[in-house]
Amino acid sequence: MKLMLWVILFLLGMETLSAQALTYADVYPIIQKKCVICHNHQGSAPFSLEQYSDLVKRKSIIRYVIDQSIMPPWKANNHYREFANNKALSPEEKMNILAWIDTGAKPGNTIKPTAMDALNGVRVNTQPDLILSMKKAYKVRGNNSNTYICYKIPYQIERDTFVSAIEFIPGNRSVVHHASYQILEVAPDVDIKQGPDYFEYDADTLNRVDDAHDYRYLQLVGKRGEMPVEHYHGGWLPGTSLQHYPPEIGFYLPKKGVLLIRNLHYAPTPIDQMDSSSLRIYFAPVRPSRKMGFAAFKPARPHADTIWKIPAGTSSFKAQINVRFHQDISLLNINPHMHQLGISFKAYALTPQGDTIRLIDIPEWDHNWQEFYRFKTMLKIPAGSLLHAEAVYDNSTANPENPFQPPRDILFESGMNETSEMMRLVFLFLPYEARDERISLE
Repeated sequence: MKLMLWVILFLLGMETLSAQALTYADVYPIIQKKCVICHNHQGSAPFSLEQYSDLVKRKSIIRYVIDQSIMPPWKANNHYREFANNKALSPEEKMNILAWIDTGAKPGNTIKPTAMDALNGVRVNTQPDLILSMKKAYKVRGNNSNTYICYKIPYQIERDTFVSAIEFIPGNRSVVHHASYQILEVAPDVDIKQGPDYFEYDADTLNRVDDAHDYRYLQLVGKRGEMPVEHYHGGWLPGTSLQHYPPEIGFYLPKKGVLLIRNLHYAPTPIDQMDSSSLRIYFAPVRPSRKMGFAAFKPARPHADTIWKIPAGTSSFKAQINVRFHQDISLLNINPHMHQLGISFKAYALTPQGDTIRLIDIPEWDHNWQEFYRFKTMLKIPAGSLLHAEAVYDNSTANPENPFQPPRDILFESGMNETSEMMRLVFLFLPYEARDERISLE
C-alpha cells in the first residue's frame, strides 16, 4: 500500500515538474495549428495571437474560453468522423495550454514566428501569385437590413495555369457574413472590362438565381451566346479554413476570366460601411493531373405546387437529402449549410453491400461557424451508394437564434435570404482512381 502511494505521489510530482517546465516554446506549435488559423492579422477572429505578447496580454480570457471548451470552435462530432482541418484541442493540448498559463505563461526560448500570410494560419514561403480585389469598395447601407450583391472581378494573366490553394479574404469582417464565388472562363470575344461591376439582389432575384440573366447583365456572354464555363466553385463563412490540395490535384485557371462573387451577403448594420473583399490564389507548382468537381445537393420538394414552410412553433422540423451515385467518386471536402433555425445535421452513405460510410455529424448547429470539412484521406464512395442527409430545425421560442420572437412561419427552400431556411450539402470530389484512399489531405 505504501509503495503504491509512493508511486502515485512520484508520478504526480513528475507531472507537476513537467507542467512547471512548460514555456511558450512548448505550446507554440499548438497555438499555431489550432488558434492562429483564425487569430492572425487577416484572419476571421477579432485579434491576432501570432506573437507571444498577444497571448500574454489575453491569457485570462484565453484560459477561460479553453477551459470551458468555447474555443477553438469546432462543430463536427470527431467520434463520428475525424477531419484533416480539425481545430478542436485534444485533451493533452488543452491541458498543456492551461498548465502553461497557470504556471506563469513563461516565454522560454525566443521564438520567431514563421511569417504568416492570409492563408488562415498555413505557413507559406511565397506571396500569393494572384490577388483579385474589388475594383471599387462597395458601400453597405446602414439600414439594419441584410444586403446581397453579385460582384464581378475580371482578370487577365500571362498564360493559362492551375491553382493548388485559394482563399477568400473578407474586406470588412464586421459586415461580411458569407460569400459564394466562381472562377469563370469566358468566350474569346467577351470584353471582361465592359459592363457593370455588380448588381444588388432584390426580393425577386434573390429567390430566383438565374445564370442566364446574371451573366447577360454583367456582359459575360459571347456574341454567339456562349455562356461562361465554371472551373471552380467555392465559398467563405466565418471559421472556414483555407482550401488547398496535394500537388496532383487542382483546378484550371484560364488566362482571361472572371472571379464572380455570386452571393456576397452583408449582415445588417446601423451605419454605412465600406467593403473591399478579395481572393488570394496560389498557383500549382506542377500541372495537376486531376481536376476537382463541385456538387451541391438539396432536398426534393414534397409537393411541387405548394409552398414549403416551417410552421411557427415547430421544434423538430426535418428535411432530408437522398441521392444515388452512379459512379465511383473520391470525396475531398464536405460542407453542410443551414441558416439560423438549424439544430443538427448528419450525413452518411449506404453502399450497395449495405455498409455505412460516415460523412459528418454536427449535433449542435451554429450558423456563425460553418466549415468546408476536409477528409484526412480521400474518401471513396462506390457507385450505387445512396447519400442520405438529415437536418433538423427549431422554429419555436426555445431556439435563441430564431430571428422572430414570437416565431412565425418560415419559408423553406423558397429563397436565399436569412429570414428563410434552406438545406445544402456541398461536395468537392474527383472521379475515383485506384489507391485514392491512400492519398493524404492533411
